[in-house]
Amino acid sequence: MPELYEYIGNRIRKLRGSMSQEALAKDLEVAPNTVSRWETGTYKPTPEDLDSLARYFKVPITTFFPDLGADSTRLQALTSAIGGLGDKDFEEVVRYAEFRKARLVLEKAKGNKGKRRTA
Repeated sequence: MPELYEYIGNRIRKLRGSMSQEALAKDLEVAPNTVSRWETGTYKPTPEDLDSLARYFKVPITTFFPDLGADSTRLQALTSAIGGLGDKDFEEVVRYAEFRKARLVLEKAKGNKGKRRTA
């Protein structure tokens, strides 16, 4: 699913804005050329990489994935389960759920690698 990694690279580039790739790499404590390679799809960011980027830019990890919608039934269950949590705990629960969802999408993308699509 190369288009997924192209999409992710474009989102990183857009979030980075005028910030240099080197500055972002330094802030994220990754090798200087890593950001460039993420943006071009040479390196495929892990769920942990995307979590770091999402936290750095203060966006949901789902920002890096097209068409990730919410399931209303599950959303209601989650809303019920997190009632009474403080803001910080609430944010961590949301980030964890988004991380798990992102990891699933990336695992599916890797699973499709090398498989031929039939018409």
